[in-house]
Amino acid sequence: MQDSPAFPISRLERAVQYLLLLTLFCVPFSTWLTNVFAGLCVLCFAGALATSAPLRAAVRTPPALLALGLLALLAIGASWSIGPQADIVSALKKYARLLVLPIAVATSMRDRAMPARALAAFLGGATVLATSNYLVWHDLMPTSRLGWWRIGDAKDAFSFKNHITIGILLSFATVVSMLGATYVQGARARVACLVAGVLFSVPIIFLNQGRTGYVTLFVGMVVLFLLRVRFTVLRTIFGVGAIVLLFVGFYASSNNFKARTDDLITEVRTDQKRSPNGLRMSYLRAGTGIIVAHPLAGLGTGSFAEVYAPTARQDWPEDKLAETRHQPHSEFLLIGAQLGLPGLLLYFAMLGSLLRPALAVRSFHADALVLLWAIYVVSSSFNSLLWDVTEAYWFLLLAGSLYASARFSRQPAQAPAPATGT
Repeated sequence: MQDSPAFPISRLERAVQYLLLLTLFCVPFSTWLTNVFAGLCVLCFAGALATSAPLRAAVRTPPALLALGLLALLAIGASWSIGPQADIVSALKKYARLLVLPIAVATSMRDRAMPARALAAFLGGATVLATSNYLVWHDLMPTSRLGWWRIGDAKDAFSFKNHITIGILLSFATVVSMLGATYVQGARARVACLVAGVLFSVPIIFLNQGRTGYVTLFVGMVVLFLLRVRFTVLRTIFGVGAIVLLFVGFYASSNNFKARTDDLITEVRTDQKRSPNGLRMSYLRAGTGIIVAHPLAGLGTGSFAEVYAPTARQDWPEDKLAETRHQPHSEFLLIGAQLGLPGLLLYFAMLGSLLRPALAVRSFHADALVLLWAIYVVSSSFNSLLWDVTEAYWFLLLAGSLYASARFSRQPAQAPAPATGT
């Protein structure tokens, strides 16, 4: 469906589009602005939905309906939750972000230009994030007396967001820029895309100390290779091998990369409880135990902190972790612990419905959706991305927009040409 004389896009719908784009632009660097624009977007969309039959029709797509179904199940799950009232309300507020997925799908189905604009808006915000990292590295980034943003130093040049978030967002910005280099026409445009990809990747490898970014960048590059090179066993072995060697080079040349990787190896070998890896393992044990003990319904929305508290008090008796750990650094475990296997099935059904049309066509937006999906799913195995404001809006808004483009693409599925054109 597209804007036409028969079904024109109203001013209110246009306002929804602009607010959606502003939200995506602000996602990489401002939580406050993201929440403001997203909230206004939801309110305007509700008004537009009431006055536009074509918009209501555009909402009736599998991902949108499954997202609403998951949100409804989370609301129902509050009725059997063992968590305190404050935790239940907080969880429902966080998962209310699922509402933006139907908005992204519907607005992009109504206007085919929206996916490209949405991707451009995010890349603009990612440019702000990457630039701020470079400024911190050169000791040129201003600080905020009011604490509106925080920055690191030359040894750990993060800004605005934490290491995990920076790694995830800039990994996607890197691989989607490189993807663009395989689609654009002209040497200058191709070089510009490659340069952008390099500039987005440098903070991950050399400036920050976030291990998640190393993993997501590697996964993104492997998926990009598989998408854009004709498949043969030998070519795949050499291609993936080259990517592995590239990361070996990163390990050898980046102090941050080497130090953080060595730390992880030490944590795993020595089984340290009081380490990031030890903490994640304790979450894994607690979350898995809940799902095994309560497979049909979990323990209700916002219940994880209550269940994890005994483990936290035993392992970290002097810390506040027992009262503050509301998610287990795994979206899969968190959904399963709260809603059981039915919740997990609904969650995976939503993810599968988003990916399905992207596998049926070969286009820039379809491939970008595959990259987005792969990075999100891999990250969600050891991070609770729907729980976190930045990652949730990043994925839901972009996935909804790119889904619409992939669904209505008329390009038949075929083996893509190599990036070099040979």
